[in-house]
Amino acid sequence: MANTRELRRRIRSVKNTSQITKAMQMVAATKMRKAQNQAVNGRPYSGNLLELLIRLLPEIQAESHSLLGGKEIASSQTPRNDVIGVVVLSTDKGLVGALNTNIFRTISALHLPGVNVNFYTIGKKGRSFVARTGKDLQADFENSDVVTFRQAKQLARMLMDAYLNKEIGEAYLVYPRFVSTLRQEATRVKVLPIELESVIASEAKQPSPETNPTKIVRTPRNDESGADFLIEPNPDELLDELLTHFVEIRIYQALLETKASEHSARMIAMQNATDNAKELVGDLKLTYNQTRQDAITRELLEITSAAAALE
Repeated sequence: MANTRELRRRIRSVKNTSQITKAMQMVAATKMRKAQNQAVNGRPYSGNLLELLIRLLPEIQAESHSLLGGKEIASSQTPRNDVIGVVVLSTDKGLVGALNTNIFRTISALHLPGVNVNFYTIGKKGRSFVARTGKDLQADFENSDVVTFRQAKQLARMLMDAYLNKEIGEAYLVYPRFVSTLRQEATRVKVLPIELESVIASEAKQPSPETNPTKIVRTPRNDESGADFLIEPNPDELLDELLTHFVEIRIYQALLETKASEHSARMIAMQNATDNAKELVGDLKLTYNQTRQDAITRELLEITSAAAALE
């Protein structure tokens, strides 16, 4: 059994660790509130943009727009090569529980025989995973504390250029979708080509109206008054701009979801670590008191035995 000096040292050490994890929990909680508000408040904009695209499609020739995809469109386009692009959104630091591990499992679950994969990473953990597994890393972006739309535009432009130049045939996002403080889901979504029917189906499956206040419902071309939309300069030019912006917004929203998931997972991980440290301190104190009591009892027995021997 450990002596009292060693037990006191361990108790002090665990208490210091508990103070550190408590401080990290408070910092993560402060950042989490802001990140969660940004992620949740950004979803209605994405939903309205999707609804606008759906209203606009009957006005144009969809097959003339290279960013669009679908059953009826894919059959009329030139087949693309067997290379896909995967954007991996992860964290720079650890202490986020199984957040990054679930993302990497989602990537490993992609069974694509005969298909080459080009990876684009945001976050040091994702970059390390791609490098460690010997995969093809095309680009790496900084994962800053403040999410900016400029970064989303840069990544979207890189993906769209690679797609339009037929360097990749498809592009996917793999990121942790924020569901609640206790739950973050590793999600894989297709961003190129844009398949609106698939986007609508995936949006309809999202749980909890509190975290997903906008449900996408396909609406007719005319509004409730029966009047048509007036589109200037023309539907095709407008659609080109909307499709580009739609890709940018999907990437930007994924960045917001990742940041909210990161701070939520870190807060929960640090809270669990603090609780475990407090529980360990309680166990160590119990052991310390038992050890101290044993030592006192042993000394009393020795004194009693010595006194009895002198009589």
